[in-house]
Amino acid sequence: MFIPRNTRDHVTSAEKTTVSRVRQAAASACRLCGRLRYELIPAAASFGMTCLGWLHHAVGVDASDLAGYGLGLAATGALTYGGLKFKSKTAASLGVAASGTLVNTAIGAMAGPSVPSLIAGGVVTIASYGVYVPWLVKTRHERIALQIKAAKTAPLPDGMGINVSQAGVTGDTEEETALRRALVALGVPAVDVSQIVFTDTGWYAVVTLPPGKNTSAQAVIAKRRQLEANLDLPGKLRLTEGAQANQLIVRMQTTDPLAEPVPWPGVRVSSIEQPIPIGVYPDGTEILVDLVDGHVLVAGGTNKGKSGGINVLAANLVACDDVHLAGIDMKPGALELGPWQRNMVALADTPETARQVLVWLKSEMTRRGRYLATLRGPNGERVRKWTREHGKYIVLIIDELAELLRQAPDVVSELLTLMQVSRAMGIRIVAATQSPSEQAFGGKGTDARQQYGTRIGLPVNEPTPINMIFGTGAFGQGWRLDELDLPGKCMVSSERYSEPNEGRCYWINEQQIHATSLEHALLDDGAAEDVRPHPQPDPDPPTPPSPPSGGGGPHGGRPVLRAVPTFPDGSRIPDNRLALWEALQKAGPEGLTKPQMVAAGLAGHGTSLQAPLAQWAAKGWVDDSGKRGQAKVYVFTAAAHTPAHEAPATDEENPACPASL
Repeated sequence: MFIPRNTRDHVTSAEKTTVSRVRQAAASACRLCGRLRYELIPAAASFGMTCLGWLHHAVGVDASDLAGYGLGLAATGALTYGGLKFKSKTAASLGVAASGTLVNTAIGAMAGPSVPSLIAGGVVTIASYGVYVPWLVKTRHERIALQIKAAKTAPLPDGMGINVSQAGVTGDTEEETALRRALVALGVPAVDVSQIVFTDTGWYAVVTLPPGKNTSAQAVIAKRRQLEANLDLPGKLRLTEGAQANQLIVRMQTTDPLAEPVPWPGVRVSSIEQPIPIGVYPDGTEILVDLVDGHVLVAGGTNKGKSGGINVLAANLVACDDVHLAGIDMKPGALELGPWQRNMVALADTPETARQVLVWLKSEMTRRGRYLATLRGPNGERVRKWTREHGKYIVLIIDELAELLRQAPDVVSELLTLMQVSRAMGIRIVAATQSPSEQAFGGKGTDARQQYGTRIGLPVNEPTPINMIFGTGAFGQGWRLDELDLPGKCMVSSERYSEPNEGRCYWINEQQIHATSLEHALLDDGAAEDVRPHPQPDPDPPTPPSPPSGGGGPHGGRPVLRAVPTFPDGSRIPDNRLALWEALQKAGPEGLTKPQMVAAGLAGHGTSLQAPLAQWAAKGWVDDSGKRGQAKVYVFTAAAHTPAHEAPATDEENPACPASL
């Protein structure tokens, strides 16, 4: 029959596919049988003798054949009896095995392929395993003990343990052989080592360990340094738990593409709803932070690159048109976040001002929640999540979280409330700490770690903080921050990244920070101005006909600008000294005495009177040479000063902003 050419090609292709699949299945079956050949010996022997019996039945069985089977059974029975009588375990075992085999074969020869023959074969197989398994286990234990002893006392011979079904010390490659021998020397011989896979940065393999507590993956991970020394191979060893309890993933990194700092490429986003790139992985892919999905925790040791990661986040955020940026920096003078002050709506560097920022955010959260309650979707459903259509997001960056909670423990409740509730209102918190501890996350009973959807871990000096940062069991799962060897290297845990992978944060220098801050500044001179959104919740607003633009909710838009009171030398007047400064100004030439200041309540603003008065007198801003009765009089004498500026009210519903932060 004629078959068109294209049809013949189609049939040939289908046949090739079928043949290929059959070959793959056969190869897999052969590999499995080869790996379990010792375990399959009794079953294979029993099945083989059963088939011989069926073959004998097919060619015919006569009286002489039956007599031969009888004589064989008599001989094996005698051997069994002799072994039992003379207490020879070997002879008795051989006699029992031979008797069972002859019975199985004889039944197959007489009955042929039938149910009785299959039953006889099954019984013989089960009985043989009852004897064979204890012997096999004992033999393997003795072999393992011998290998461990040999590894500890002398070089191991290359011929020991070639097969993969037994605990061996040789492999298909130099790396596999070294790995097997290192595990044997550690006292944990590998049951199996999968084929080693080589990558651009090194190699990895999956090791199956013997069952037991002392041979588990966790036990080997705890001895990583010893195993690395036993391997004696170039590279950096990393160990993680596999999918099963007795599986160990061994990774050896021989080259490090992140050995040099990775320069920051510049602003890459224009909205907070876009993933923010903060660094790269060894394969060149960028590390992305989905800040819109939740709060972010940045934790690591001192001088390990935490500030660099925070600055990269801030540099991208200041360029986003849908973000108000605020900050709390507990280093005196806001040394870390200070360069971004001109881009922030609030920046606090003391417990008092930090408390004000958190109270403002809490009130703003309430206002936004009330505003969302007035909105309805296209089908009349309530709007439950803030988006850029409703106004700008607010991102609060907290540097030195542990120090904030140490100096101002009373702000824990406000912070926890914000962490748990504020995400739906478009408020995000980026918290950084050098001391990841229970206190840094709220203390006992108020653990806030679960609120951080993204956790960025930087190098730490010891493994203890790892579980504190990433959660219970993270250390054994491979989140080894203690193995990160360079500042800026990091591991990120988020919905996007669920597996430990070493990367490195971008390096942003001071020139880039300054240029980016100036380019996206809210004010012309960030040192003389402060910006702050309306801190008081508005009355319940009416349902707007359409989503407003600019800031969040009604009366949204650009935040109210507020001049910062300054001393004659241009430095900022702290909040706890502003009231005293203004009182001296108003007193004029009459001046004030300390009793008058105390009576006016000026000593209750978080500071003593003596320190600021003495400082101002030394600088010539206050004259303390006069007296009134027995009390010294302090007269304001500064030739130039920045008067306290009253914030303008925007409308009847918006009261004036409070003192600047």
